[in-house]
Amino acid sequence: MAHHISRISICVVLGISLATASVLPKDSQVSSSTKQWTFDEIPASTDLIWYPCFWDYSCAMLDVPLDYSKPNRTRASVPLIMIAAQSNSTDGEYQGMLLTNPGGPGNAGVDFILEDGYSVLLPVVGTNYDIVAFDPRGMGRSIPLADCSSSSSSKLRRRNFGLSGPELDTSYWTEEFQTALQFGAGCNATMGGSDEAGLHMSTSVLAADMLSIVDAFAKTERGQGVSSSSLLNYWGFSYGSFIGETFASMYPDRVGRVANDGVVDPEDYISGTELKDIYLEDAVIDSFFTYCYLAGPSLCDFYTGNSSEDIRHRFENVFLTLNASYAFAQNWTNATTIQESLESIKSTVRLTAYTPIESFPILATQLVAYEATLSNLTVVAIEAASNIGTTTPNIAGTVPQLTEWFIGAFCGEIPSVYGKTYEELKSHIDTIEEESFLTGEIWATTLVLCSGWSITASWIFAGPFGGDTKNPILFISNTLDPATPIGNSQRWAPRFKDAQILTIEAIGHTSMAANNSCANEKIYRFFQTGILPGHDSRCVVEAGPFGITPENSVVIEKYNY
Repeated sequence: MAHHISRISICVVLGISLATASVLPKDSQVSSSTKQWTFDEIPASTDLIWYPCFWDYSCAMLDVPLDYSKPNRTRASVPLIMIAAQSNSTDGEYQGMLLTNPGGPGNAGVDFILEDGYSVLLPVVGTNYDIVAFDPRGMGRSIPLADCSSSSSSKLRRRNFGLSGPELDTSYWTEEFQTALQFGAGCNATMGGSDEAGLHMSTSVLAADMLSIVDAFAKTERGQGVSSSSLLNYWGFSYGSFIGETFASMYPDRVGRVANDGVVDPEDYISGTELKDIYLEDAVIDSFFTYCYLAGPSLCDFYTGNSSEDIRHRFENVFLTLNASYAFAQNWTNATTIQESLESIKSTVRLTAYTPIESFPILATQLVAYEATLSNLTVVAIEAASNIGTTTPNIAGTVPQLTEWFIGAFCGEIPSVYGKTYEELKSHIDTIEEESFLTGEIWATTLVLCSGWSITASWIFAGPFGGDTKNPILFISNTLDPATPIGNSQRWAPRFKDAQILTIEAIGHTSMAANNSCANEKIYRFFQTGILPGHDSRCVVEAGPFGITPENSVVIEKYNY
């Protein structure tokens, strides 16, 4: 799931003050320096030594084996960032370290903390934890870095992989396969060696890195002051839930308070089929029509007619005018413009399904702007409409995400796709496309990318997933999640001893998108006490897009299948 978790302002339901900045922990394994360190200045160490960084954070570089099967050979450096627990926290005594991962694969944990640590994680977790994230292997500031920039594969690096046109021509897919092969060959030349990142970006390596982080923390003075410091406390989102499932399956006796949020089906992921992920994507967008209707014309710019069906028909008419396959078949001179416009619109619309509360009002305005461009269609006008209401956070210390971070992590674990032709994958591509009008082509294209990726991870944990964990795991799912449907939790929670599911009647991807005060309180209680929700494990729908709370959860329940 290559999803970016956006900045979502969640309500502070537990009276936690965000005004009090965390301070460097008082520990012998903390630098006494007052300068603000950058990661390229911090020496890697097998001890967990924190340095002040970015003014409100602490940073470290943990020295670990590049290849855990060869611990005495080449080393790797794992960057970590921490929001330190507050002294005299109103949440109670110090709880130790909580690791977190934002998902992806391909997202840097350091950026996650810089963007969402104080505003999203801290209010839910509590101020008595050290909240820590790390950059996965090959990504962000990790050493070695997965970077194909010296290769000749610039075409793929510049483009959006998710072509979203209907009934794509075979010639298009042929070109995609050729581009993927070129990109893969270039990356193999720059990051495919035994001492480079490509072989060591698998989920099992990340699980082992998390164990190394926990072990290093347990040796610190702060860790020695917590009886459970040898156990992993963890909150993983989306692909991060797969990391959590993998860790719990590999190291069940090291599981502390682990929450898997937006749950990935591990067998589906590791097989590369991705057939259990996106079937609710279009249903989330379908809920836009209901929310827009309930909001009315004063709140929803795309409102029309007398029912949600009227809004749906207006939406469908936007796409009917952009029949790219027909345009190519008729040799229209603007066929390429139509297809590129359709790409942009589909990509924009599908992303709103991840964060509907903040994105649906913007989508309504964008759809009106799209309509205005159709009579004189240009790609520039479509892109301008797609950019309405969108902003890119300018947060000091974050780094641009590279394409090879996602491909290296994802494709490296499904080597069976490498070398496959369009003809060999066509039936599977068709199946994925049928799952979602908006997302099918985009998810199918990941298979195309993997067909050109020759770097196979040296350590792949393919199961069995599940087990008798030392402490029970909390699985968290929205009833209508576009990328990790609740069925994944329902299938996999029973595989882990005494695990429970927290069900949130909400739309969007992970609990962060739900902004549900009931869920936030239950997650807080779990991390503070280890107590699972028990029979009180369902949170009813709260205010959603446009501030609307639908009666009797009708928007949620009718899609919960």
